[in-house]
Amino acid sequence: MVYQRCCRNYSILNIDLSPLPGATYIATIPDTILCRVNSNPEFNFLPPTFICEGAPFSFDHSATDIDGDSVVYEICTPLLGANQSSPQPAPPNPPPYNPITWQFPYSQNNPFGGVPLTIDPVTGRLTATPAATGQYVYGVCAKEYRNGVYLGETKRDFQVNVVPCPMITVASIFSPTIACGSLQADFVNQSYNAAAYTWDFGDLSTLIDSSSLKNPSWIYPDTGVYMATLIAYSGTNAGCNDTTVGEVRVHPAFYAALEIDNIRCTPDFTFRDASIAIGKHADYWEWNLGDGTVSSDTNISHTYSQGGLYDVRLVSSSDSSCLDTVETTISVLEPPQADFSFELDTCSQSVSTINLSTNTALSLWNFNDGWVGPDDQPSHQYNFAGVFRIQLIALSDSACRDSSSQLVSVPPLAEAAFQYEVADCDSVVKFSNLSQRAVSYTWNFGDEEESTMFSPVHTYSLSGTIPVTLISTSSNSCPDTIVQDIFFVSRKKAAFSSYVDSCSGLVHFVGVPQNATEYLWDFGDGTRSEALSPVHAYSSNGTYKVFLTTNPESSCRDTVSLPAIFEGPLGELLFVPSAFTPNGDGLNDVFKISFFRPCERYSISVFNRWGQMIFEAEDAEEAIWDGTVNGQMAEEGVYVYLLKSENGVRKGVAYLTR
Repeated sequence: MVYQRCCRNYSILNIDLSPLPGATYIATIPDTILCRVNSNPEFNFLPPTFICEGAPFSFDHSATDIDGDSVVYEICTPLLGANQSSPQPAPPNPPPYNPITWQFPYSQNNPFGGVPLTIDPVTGRLTATPAATGQYVYGVCAKEYRNGVYLGETKRDFQVNVVPCPMITVASIFSPTIACGSLQADFVNQSYNAAAYTWDFGDLSTLIDSSSLKNPSWIYPDTGVYMATLIAYSGTNAGCNDTTVGEVRVHPAFYAALEIDNIRCTPDFTFRDASIAIGKHADYWEWNLGDGTVSSDTNISHTYSQGGLYDVRLVSSSDSSCLDTVETTISVLEPPQADFSFELDTCSQSVSTINLSTNTALSLWNFNDGWVGPDDQPSHQYNFAGVFRIQLIALSDSACRDSSSQLVSVPPLAEAAFQYEVADCDSVVKFSNLSQRAVSYTWNFGDEEESTMFSPVHTYSLSGTIPVTLISTSSNSCPDTIVQDIFFVSRKKAAFSSYVDSCSGLVHFVGVPQNATEYLWDFGDGTRSEALSPVHAYSSNGTYKVFLTTNPESSCRDTVSLPAIFEGPLGELLFVPSAFTPNGDGLNDVFKISFFRPCERYSISVFNRWGQMIFEAEDAEEAIWDGTVNGQMAEEGVYVYLLKSENGVRKGVAYLTR
């Protein structure tokens, strides 16, 4: 409900008057979801038209709610309203309604200057001491709660006149005077310009309940509500004496208490009021949960956004008068969050984990094949194929835990295996592939031949022990390799030939078939050999009958006999000319060495008399020097030649003449 008018007085000191502001007065009708029948709280008293400059001011802004709802009082900022162009809007302007703007140095809680305004949120008692004369505006809100649920508020907005009071005596009691848990009430005298005082404490059980002290105390016989009277006497004129009456409330002891429930390792807390009062229950609550959260509910469920220590405070009251405070510190544990990813190496059947957990002090892993252990980011190898559940348990340093799991499918691996068979004295080998879980195959038969057939047949030119390699590859491109020696003896006709090295005199036996497993030679001079292609030195010239037996210890043996003729070596012979005549007559025009029965390969270099090399060639047998140097005819004279081989150097001279 809204009521708007223009305008406020030009003489008001504590608000911005440009443009001249109006006023808005509101009362809230709550939604029927909250309550179906409700009356707003009604303020009990109208404030005085003036208050004294420099004098303590106290006024009861309490309100009565006929529904019995709880009322909480606050100092609030008055609202702007209608303006000069529309001083009486009908209907009123819609919300939202803006607050007035305070003129520096005034504010909501200090609208008069001097001692700031305060208001008791339970009783509505407002106190202040204005500093200077003038006209001021202030606001009071009465907020209405039913069973801890906010219904709405009623806002009152007043202009007050502060005037000098040099000859006025004002009797004032800080009221209500509250005694909580004790029968003794301590009175606060806020009178102004008084010379003496008389108190009547309203204790009907005695006639001596009086005092002339400024701030007395009185012990009442029992709890209850009493009315105390104060007479303030003027020091100049008895006609200026003033009297005031203040309420005294003597309450039994009240103790604020709270209970806390928490599901361990979660940030979820429930705070419950457990305040203790004689014959009553708390009806006012002010919670501060330590993370900026405040509430006036009876009980609160709250989830903290992060872990840590929080100071929780409850201010409660049993009758809107006696307040008590309880504080405690809670520890909100930071729960761990388990999370991970992994990479699977299908060929090694191993997984590598990546730990993505947070707030974790210890990680426990279960790879579902019998291995469980603590590690941060373990790698694990499975011994067989299958589907496994990897589980990570994350533990915080407060022993809180969380878990996460994922399935990993480990595919089967290929297993290479084979057998072979070969007939006696044959070289055709049949291979039987015994591999499992493979889709492709690569054979290496050990003789530089390969095949990709499943079970190949291979004809060897070799025999004996031969390493055969089979690589079997699975559908996941994972290979398995087996190397296995095969052995067989094949019957091949023994054969050989021989020749004599004219330089060394050694007889070389060659042309031997290489598919035998063993060889036995009889050179006809009483000596033997088991080499494949032996070299033999005979001691004298002659013709020798040589026998070769292949596979001598098996049923696949074969023997051949051939003569070997040996003549002692004649040795190397070469001719180097001592002179040549490069004159173009076709006779002896070049320098060339002639070789007969060469035993070595020579390079040749030719030098002049000053040691300069003027000709060279890698093969002296093919080299020809035409007697020129860099395309010019060489000078006549003596030249030195060098013949170099692996076994030494030969040198000599040749004469060039024309």
